[in-house]
Amino acid sequence: MGFDVYGLNPTIKEGSVKPTIDWKANPTEEEKKAYFEAVDKYEEENVGEYFRNNVWWWRQLAHYVYEFTGEIAEKDYDEWHMNSGHQVDEDRAIRIANSLDALIKKGHTAEKEKEVKEAMKVAEVHNAKIEKKIKALREEVTKLTGKDNLAPADYPEVQKKKWDKLYAERSWEDSYPFAVENVQRFANFCRQSGGFEIC
Repeated sequence: MGFDVYGLNPTIKEGSVKPTIDWKANPTEEEKKAYFEAVDKYEEENVGEYFRNNVWWWRQLAHYVYEFTGEIAEKDYDEWHMNSGHQVDEDRAIRIANSLDALIKKGHTAEKEKEVKEAMKVAEVHNAKIEKKIKALREEVTKLTGKDNLAPADYPEVQKKKWDKLYAERSWEDSYPFAVENVQRFANFCRQSGGFEIC
């Protein structure tokens, strides 16, 4: 799952033409490759056209915009975390870009990246310990049932409760990365997007 963010009225470089391909004509592998390369080039030249993050990167980015730009209303927060087509007008998009650029310039975003990376390392160590316990539990279930690779939902009741408890102790902080470069790409997109839609 990911978040596709489309510019509503993006600034397009003069002479830049959006590539097309006729999928019904069964294009060759070479034609497909050329098409995707042309799309990449077009999007590099026209940064306000399209921005994408997978769900893991987007969650941190959207929350950063919410927490530190003041440009996401409380009532709209959930919309930023759904693929519902929520729209942001051009004025707000430019204000987001300005705020993010200022946060990057003063080093705030770099500090946030450092903080997230440190939290991810702590979570990775914690989760490695949890995974060891889950592995031992899996081996216990195999000995008890004689079945390999049994899904936790099918564990005997006592072991299922143990698994639920262990899984609840897992930290998800190792799953949500954050980087200055991603924030800068989003700021550039916002500035050139003419407003945008989150899908």
